[in-house]
Amino acid sequence: MLAFFMAFLFNWIGFCLSFCLTNTIAGRYGAICGFGLSLIKWILIVRFSDYFTGYFNGQYWLWWIFLVLGLLLFIRGFVNYLKVRNMSESMAASHRTRFFFLY
Repeated sequence: MLAFFMAFLFNWIGFCLSFCLTNTIAGRYGAICGFGLSLIKWILIVRFSDYFTGYFNGQYWLWWIFLVLGLLLFIRGFVNYLKVRNMSESMAASHRTRFFFLY
């Protein structure tokens, strides 16, 4: 959760720090989820703000691409975390330790 909030609040820098400094699967996938939601947050801020009026100039397909990219990053991080969590529950304890050490 800390890596998620760090990547969500501090955008690129938070993603890089939380992804590189954590050595757990939960931290890395939390950073990916947080960066995906951060990308969605900034696209919506730029799209609906009065301050950034000339950024898209009728090219709304561009913000749809970034919006879908952020959504896919969020879903990818969440689904992969759930896969690894379910896989680790079904593994034996010795194999689980070796798997997490190698990852």
